[in-house]
This record gives sequence, C-alpha cells and structure tokens, in this order.
Amino acid sequence: MICREIHELTLPLCTGKQERTAVLKVCLLVILFLTGLPSCTTPHKLMVLYDRTGALKPGDRVIWENQTIGSVGDFEANPSGKTVVPLRVKPDFRQALTDQSRFLIQSDPDRPGNQSVKMALLASGGTPLSDGAAVEGSTTFSYLIEKGTRDVQALPRLFQDGLDLLAKELSRLSDREWQKELERQIDAWTRELQKSGEETRRYFQREVLPKLEKAIQDFLRRLRELGRELEGKPLEEKLEKLKRTLQS
Repeated sequence: MICREIHELTLPLCTGKQERTAVLKVCLLVILFLTGLPSCTTPHKLMVLYDRTGALKPGDRVIWENQTIGSVGDFEANPSGKTVVPLRVKPDFRQALTDQSRFLIQSDPDRPGNQSVKMALLASGGTPLSDGAAVEGSTTFSYLIEKGTRDVQALPRLFQDGLDLLAKELSRLSDREWQKELERQIDAWTRELQKSGEETRRYFQREVLPKLEKAIQDFLRRLRELGRELEGKPLEEKLEKLKRTLQS
C-alpha cells in the first residue's frame, strides 16, 4: 500500500528504469524508518534477581540520581529460588545501564509507604547491558562493600555506614534475616581486613569492633531468652574469625 502510493507520487518525476529505481529506494527508506521506530520508543528491559523483594511491587519506580527512569514489572519465579524483577527503563536512559550499574531496593523518597529500585553506579563507563539482560540485585551492604573495595580511603566510612545500617535493619528484619545479613557483613569485613593495612585494622579495632561486639552480644542474649542459643553459634564463629584476622 505504501509503495503503491509512493509509486503514484514519483511517477510524474521518473520514467522506465529511473522510475523503478527511485520507487525502490524510497520504499526501502520508509521501511527502515518504520521498523526503526519501536527500538527508539520501547523500554529497555532488565531482569534483576533478588533473594528478597520485601514490599516492592509491580508499578514501583526505578530511580537514578533523583530521576524516575522506569518502573517495576510483574515478578517472575526462578529455579534458583530467587525472585526475578523485570525493570522497564525509559529509552532515554538505556545508555546508563552498564555492567557498573547496581540495583538496590529502597524506600521511595517521594512516595511514603512505597518501595523503589534505586540504580547506583560503581564507576563511569562500563559495558552496556543488552535488552533483556539478567543481573544480580544488590543490597545496601553489598553495594557499600563493592564500592569500598575500589576506594581504600573510604573504608573507615564504609565500616561505620555498615554499623549504622545494621542498627536500622534490626527493627525491620526478622531475627533470622538480621543474623544472615550480619553474617554476610562480617564475612565481607573479614575479606576487606585481610587485604587492608595496619592503619585500617587499628581503626576497625578501635572504632568498629566494640560496637559490633555489643550488637552481637545483645542479639545472642535475645536468642538465649527465646531458647534458641544454638542458632547464634555461626555468628560467634564468624566474629572470632574476624578478630583473628585483626591480629594476624
């Protein structure tokens, strides 16, 4: 239909072979233009895998640098037991999606009672994420640790941020979830301290370890009162390993 209309428009201008060549060229240009439109307007889709999605729900915002860059789609199951959260990102922001992008579930700063997925960048540049790419979701802990490994000077601040976050998470998570998060945090700190210099270790031992030990002792006391003392053994073992690392 389109090519016939173009033929009629170009007929007065060309004859014979000239006419056929002109019509063919215009048809090809129109087809290329029309087939290219969807790629410019269709959202860029990412599949983010999370262990826990909390109160996040389809329709919640995807945020980057205080801008709404997309929305959350319908959740999908995953054979590994994780939840797949599709993110529909506006075409204008697809260039920002790289292997340096991390996706954290956080409270929506502008919509009380709602959650959002916040995109944060570990570094500029990076390899673009293809449409439909699957990536692991991040927690605030894992992002802080990953960010800290790239900036040794930021480690003291990183340790303190981790402690502050643990205190906030205690009121939100169940005992088992908080213990799992704390164990993950201690493992990450232990790895960082194994690579850190003497000054960083002294800082941790002076400023962080006493607060960490108190938080753990308070938690273990709660477990004892509930008759679940044995559940705290893995946490105690991880703490001892961390302390040995400080002395090595």
